[in-house]
Amino acid sequence: MLCTFCNTPRLDNEAPCSRCGAPSPLIGKNNAQNGTGALSPAAMWAGSMGPPADVQMSNQVQQNFPQMAQDQPQVQQPISLLPVPYQPQPQQSLLPLPQDQEGNGLIPLPTQNLGALLPALAESSGATYVAPMYTKPRPIIPRYRAISGLLSVLIVTILLCTGAGYYAKASGKLSAFSQFTGFTPPQSLKPTPTPLLPNPGTKQVTGPAYGIINSATASASINAVGVASQQDTVFKPNQTIYLTYSVQRPKTPGVVVIKWYTNGAFYQATRPTQPINEAINGNAQEAYPQPAEGMVELYWNNVLAIRLFFVVR
Repeated sequence: MLCTFCNTPRLDNEAPCSRCGAPSPLIGKNNAQNGTGALSPAAMWAGSMGPPADVQMSNQVQQNFPQMAQDQPQVQQPISLLPVPYQPQPQQSLLPLPQDQEGNGLIPLPTQNLGALLPALAESSGATYVAPMYTKPRPIIPRYRAISGLLSVLIVTILLCTGAGYYAKASGKLSAFSQFTGFTPPQSLKPTPTPLLPNPGTKQVTGPAYGIINSATASASINAVGVASQQDTVFKPNQTIYLTYSVQRPKTPGVVVIKWYTNGAFYQATRPTQPINEAINGNAQEAYPQPAEGMVELYWNNVLAIRLFFVVR
C-alpha cells in the first residue's frame, strides 16, 4: 500500500509511515470493523506525543476530506522480498486537492529549510575576477647557476685558446699562418755562395776502343763542316757544348754511344748511331742548366774509347 501523504510504498499494517511519520489509514477502518471505541497504539501515540509538523499538515489535509479518503477501497498488495527500488509500483490514486478561494489547487509542502534547496544567486552578472597566482614569474634557471655556467665556459675557452696558441707557436704553424695571411713577411733568404769550380785539365783519358775513335774535342762552337775550331774546357750554364769526334775505318761495323756526367754522376746518354763501317766525322751537343763539373765519354760497341773533362760555371 502507499502512504496517503508522501505516496511512498509502506507495509500493510497500522504502524506510522517510516518516512514521514503519518498514521496508517487502517487505524479507523479496523476500529469501525471491531465496533469498539478503543484507540490503537498509533492513535495513542498520535494523541500523547503528537506528530511532527509535517504530519500535522497532513492531518489538516485529511480533515478537509476524511470521508473521500476513507470511502476509497484499499487494495492490498503482496509483500515482495525485493528491495524497494525494484518492487513493482502500484498506480497512485488521484485525490482531489484542497482549493483556495479562487479555485486553484494547493499542494501542501513540508515545513523544512527550503533555502538549502534553492541555487545560490550570483552577486553580479559581470565577469569573475581571478587574482593572479604569481605576481613575479620565477626564472627557469637560477641566477647563480647561470653565472657559474657562464664563468665555466669562459675559463674553458681561455684554456683552449692558450693551449692552441702554444702548440701553434711550438710547432711553427703560427709563423706559417702569419706568412700565409700576410701579417708577417717572409724572411729574406741569402743566396748560398757557390764554390768556385777549378779549371779541368786538357788531358784526355783513352780506352780500349781508342784505335777506332782516335780524336774527340769539346768546343763552344763549330764551323759549317761540323769541325770544332778550338778546344774549350770552361762553359757557362745553358751554353751549348759541342762534341766532335772522328771514326777510323773499322774492321767490323759498329755504333757510337756518348754518355754525359755531372759532378761524377751519370746525367744522360745519346741514342746509338747507325752502324758505321767506314771512316766518318760526327758531332753531338749538350747544355748544363747549373754550374757543375762535367765529363763526357765516347763508346764504340759499349767499349770506352775517349773520356773528356770540362766545367760549367
